[in-house]
Amino acid sequence: MKRIILTISFLSLIFVSTFAQKAEYVSAMENAINLLSEVENTENTKQGVSQLERIAAAEPKEWLPNYWAAYGLTNLTFTETDADKKDMLLDKADKFLAAAEKLQTNNDEIEVLKAYIAGARMAVAPQDRWQKYGGAVSTGLKNAYKLNPENPRAKLLEAQGVYFTPETYGGGKKKSVPLFEEALSKFAKFKPASSIAPNWGERAANWLLSQTN
Repeated sequence: MKRIILTISFLSLIFVSTFAQKAEYVSAMENAINLLSEVENTENTKQGVSQLERIAAAEPKEWLPNYWAAYGLTNLTFTETDADKKDMLLDKADKFLAAAEKLQTNNDEIEVLKAYIAGARMAVAPQDRWQKYGGAVSTGLKNAYKLNPENPRAKLLEAQGVYFTPETYGGGKKKSVPLFEEALSKFAKFKPASSIAPNWGERAANWLLSQTN
């Protein structure tokens, strides 16, 4: 009986310790993700990315730190003015996303982020890069839709693609309206798997839709 009690006590200690570590991990992730959500604040985004890099190193079995680091690095390119520095940030984002995909295969959110990064690559020099990276955007979204047709971020990126495509090439603000509306409908129904799961994009969808008027 004494041995059984000792075993139960030992297992309880392991459970409590594991739970505490998990709670600490989630708290650290929430803090870093909150910094990323302030897209306009470059310093906060950089700080969030740095935190996520440290979390990814400390939690090598978790895919979300790598995912969010890749997302944050991609966002930094939209405030950077030097093309070479943009590409350096995106090179780093690609490495983090590859690490996330090794831990989490066949994931629609990862496919969406592939499209997001490819779109950022194209935005560096649209006229020179659309042929190379336009296909990567389409492939990422196609794969995301196959895995989860209701992913709102996939529809957001599709809408953005139409929004920023000139009317002479079949795009334009007016054509993007129904796509943004569909994206927002999907956002209204979307429930993230946890407080640290991918949940970005709704604010951008609302803002871009407001610019179509």
